[in-house]
Amino acid sequence: MSTNPFIDNSPELQPYWEAAAQGRFLLPRCRQCTRAHWYPRGVCPHCLSTDIEAQEASGRGVVYSWTAHPAAPTAAAGTPHHVPAFVTLDEGPTLLTNIVGVTADAMAIGLRVQVTCAPEPGRAPVPLFRLA
Repeated sequence: MSTNPFIDNSPELQPYWEAAAQGRFLLPRCRQCTRAHWYPRGVCPHCLSTDIEAQEASGRGVVYSWTAHPAAPTAAAGTPHHVPAFVTLDEGPTLLTNIVGVTADAMAIGLRVQVTCAPEPGRAPVPLFRLA
């Protein structure tokens, strides 16, 4: 079990946290209807089956929507920072995330992105994305 206080230690989520800590991105996929979904949970949101498996994901997707927010007060103008966005994965699900290492003026709907699960000190190893 994790000692990171940001991580839910429930057994059904553990494989996802462990993979993310290793820089890998897993998606839950239903064995019944074969559809992937996000966020990890024990019941398929499409068909209500409990026969879920964790599968390695491509980590590729497209920006569905994004928003600008002010950078941290200490960041210089034009400095890359996190941009909140919805990303639709090549496997189908759409998730709320952050695009990292980019300025808002470089963002656009339809841009290709790639997952990065590099953990930051004091934070859970959640999937973030960078421009592909």
